[in-house]
Amino acid sequence: MPVFQSAPLRRNHDQRVMLLRALSKLGLGSRQQAKRAIHAGRVSVNGKVITSHTHWVNLQRDRLALDEQPVRGAEKLVYLMLNKPAGYVTTRRDNLNRPTVFELLAAGAFNHAEVAHTPSWIFPIGRLDYNSEGLLLFTNDGELSDALTSPERHVPKVYRVRLDHLPPPDALRRLETGIRILDYVTLPAKIALETSTPAAALNENQTDAAAPWLRITICEGKNRQVRRMFAALGCEVRQLIRVRFGPLELGGLPVGHWRYLTAREIAGLDRAVAT
Repeated sequence: MPVFQSAPLRRNHDQRVMLLRALSKLGLGSRQQAKRAIHAGRVSVNGKVITSHTHWVNLQRDRLALDEQPVRGAEKLVYLMLNKPAGYVTTRRDNLNRPTVFELLAAGAFNHAEVAHTPSWIFPIGRLDYNSEGLLLFTNDGELSDALTSPERHVPKVYRVRLDHLPPPDALRRLETGIRILDYVTLPAKIALETSTPAAALNENQTDAAAPWLRITICEGKNRQVRRMFAALGCEVRQLIRVRFGPLELGGLPVGHWRYLTAREIAGLDRAVAT
């Protein structure tokens, strides 16, 4: 059962906190999103524009506004999962007019009577690039989002990857020990070769039928990281599908569809960031 209607706020709002954390706690996005809004002069406290994210506020007494619209504590925290298709960007708007994942959420709303109450400020937890597919989480829980994407938490993410050719074993071992891409060395990854390629994953190009599929598990999420890791081995990623994020699996959710997370799944995410 979805927990949208019944999930209470899981965090105590009765405290004095910095403005950055206040906006995140109130469901206005991740801390980075909140920081950008503050520095852009979009946030006011008691009618005065504040551009310092370290400004202290009292969530019980102070009046916060974003773009002159009052910010109130979210009555409910929302968590959902989307099976993202290729050809969509993970942003609310795109200056190239490409389709966005928020259009998929809106299109699927007709199958979710509760969506009328879904806060307009839900945001994705991390990203999948334009050509990537699979499991994408959304929430208005800024604290959980920050924890799940923190490089210090090492929350694992699993991807199915189809390559143009299979690199030799010694090259794959480089991924398992850490490989330099751009200006950093990746954390060790786990690699597994799939024994068969599902027919549904093949297209009409017969050369793709022989393209190998791998599963790679990483515990970080830098921009286009998986593609760059295989590019460092001289391989081209032809298809990339995220099938797991922490304890959550994509399962049989159809491409382009979304669903609410269950209470057990949300508790699993909490446990994943508790250590």
